[in-house]
Amino acid sequence: MLREIIKPIEKELQAVNNIVEKEMFIRSAHIGRYAHLRFSYNDQVIRPALVILSSRIYGYTGEKALYLACVFQFTHMASMVHRFIPEKDTDYIKEDSDPRDGSQFPILVGDYLYGKSFSFLYNAGISYFMGPIAEIVCKIHEGGILKNRIKGNNPASEVYREVVRKETAELFAGCAVMGARLAGASAGQQENMRRLGINIGMASGMMEKGATAKFAVVYLEEAMAVLQDIPNSEERYILEQIIRNLISHNIFKQRMVI
Repeated sequence: MLREIIKPIEKELQAVNNIVEKEMFIRSAHIGRYAHLRFSYNDQVIRPALVILSSRIYGYTGEKALYLACVFQFTHMASMVHRFIPEKDTDYIKEDSDPRDGSQFPILVGDYLYGKSFSFLYNAGISYFMGPIAEIVCKIHEGGILKNRIKGNNPASEVYREVVRKETAELFAGCAVMGARLAGASAGQQENMRRLGINIGMASGMMEKGATAKFAVVYLEEAMAVLQDIPNSEERYILEQIIRNLISHNIFKQRMVI
């Protein structure tokens, strides 16, 4: 369903994917040999799509949006690689022939991907985003540290929601607000996009952690409300369809559980 919704920007998303994939090779070796880098279709496109749509809403269709989309995808990939590194050396059998299940190579791959993010920002002439991206990376890792304070699986708890916000939602917010900023949106317009991204990100994070539909849907409904303050355009319509798709997916998932 998502594939059909974002078809109007399919060409741009394919360009982003091609650029990202090209950077996955060190000499002739794909870094996927050293860390688990298999992502679902949604995970491959949702963040780049948010960057591209957010910049287009405010009139920017240039190449820099593609490179900014790559930056967010590199950052997401790096965070996911680091998130699933074994916490203890004993979790990994040294004799195991697959280096992706250890810690040394995944750490190096994650750091490599973070490095690519900042390299792309510099080379694309958008180095003014380095500070905000660095702040998001810090928040992602703060969320990882705070996970130790979560007791049980309670999506209503303040700590649980803080972890979701830091680990997942802040990156979504960055996609939306920096896409808008790239296009020259006003401070108020950027704030609207930040609110849109944070709510989509909170819902996505809740879904990842297996929270029941009611906890994710409340954020998606807030995202729908924020859309009313965003300029009417084809891109806004696409964002609306993305949110509606997430809402229906959550409700269907809840019915399946029941």
